[in-house]
Amino acid sequence: MTKSKEAPLIGLIASKNPVSALEATVTSLFKGGASRVVVVDDGSDESDSLQVFDCVAKMGAEVIHLKKNVGKARALKAGFSILPKRCVIVQTDDDTLAGNLEGPLRVIREGKADIVDIRVETMHTRSLVGAVQELDYWMINAVSKRVQGWLGARLWMSGASVMYTHDAGKIIILEPSHSMTEDTEGLFRARSKGFRVRFYSKHEAQFLTMVPEDISSLHKQWKRWATGNGQVLGIYGLGGGNARIAAVNAFCWLDMLLPIPTAIRFGFLPSILWMTGTSILYGIVGAIRLKRVRLLLVGVFLPIVTAMWAFHAFQGLFLAYRMSRSGKTQMTWTSPKRTVILEPATPEAVLP
Repeated sequence: MTKSKEAPLIGLIASKNPVSALEATVTSLFKGGASRVVVVDDGSDESDSLQVFDCVAKMGAEVIHLKKNVGKARALKAGFSILPKRCVIVQTDDDTLAGNLEGPLRVIREGKADIVDIRVETMHTRSLVGAVQELDYWMINAVSKRVQGWLGARLWMSGASVMYTHDAGKIIILEPSHSMTEDTEGLFRARSKGFRVRFYSKHEAQFLTMVPEDISSLHKQWKRWATGNGQVLGIYGLGGGNARIAAVNAFCWLDMLLPIPTAIRFGFLPSILWMTGTSILYGIVGAIRLKRVRLLLVGVFLPIVTAMWAFHAFQGLFLAYRMSRSGKTQMTWTSPKRTVILEPATPEAVLP
């Protein structure tokens, strides 16, 4: 694997019909430490978005315009193809702000990892649905991802906040994807080839992302995640040949599906009361850690979120099973509408 001690850091973004948030995203990458940013226009067809691409080009980003929409995985491949062989790539979405990238880059340059999955939190939201996700993202970073990192059994990788060497990128990006969650599938492929993964949980490097703020868009997003991870499960099994990862993956799937047998065994009302008590505790701790008083009340609604996760987990496994039986894999998906629009920011105002 290539030594990356002096390799330049380059940002990579795939985008279709972006809003002005893309300008702040590009600015944050430059301020965070990237010496170059490549943006791939995945067949955008809205005039306002084309103006956004012109703006980021004037800011110093290199924009590649694809004539038609080919999907995120293939768009990233087009951007990756022009990068130098000796570089480190930081990949993000077009509505996400990067933090200080020095820490994750140091992990790679010191040879401690080939892939660094960086902590990602949500921007401050305006709705109840958004606030629930603020708490949910915090729980995933503070508990799930951190524990998986300690065990050396990372299951999911966010394509919105990841850094990797060029050699690892060949496996993550260039090899064909067979699921809707191309980032997590890329993680399984790369790890099977011996590439090492680390989770960077420190707040100074964390990315901030926009999230859906209505039920319909949230349902679309979670359905994609559950189905895509179900497809990855069908392709690589529970652990891709690693018993430790298989055990953690089995635990996580059972944890998501647990509300269904619990409600059947103990009844709907007792299950809801038990989950509500636990969720209120999460809300209190999350509100303190995030310094967001409004999250104190959000824990009351986490049982609903838990039930939605259980439903989508079951749905994802079922759809993945049907696709595996038919031999057909749905590879395209429409991104959910995000109602929080981040306005362009000056370099000094980008980072929290």
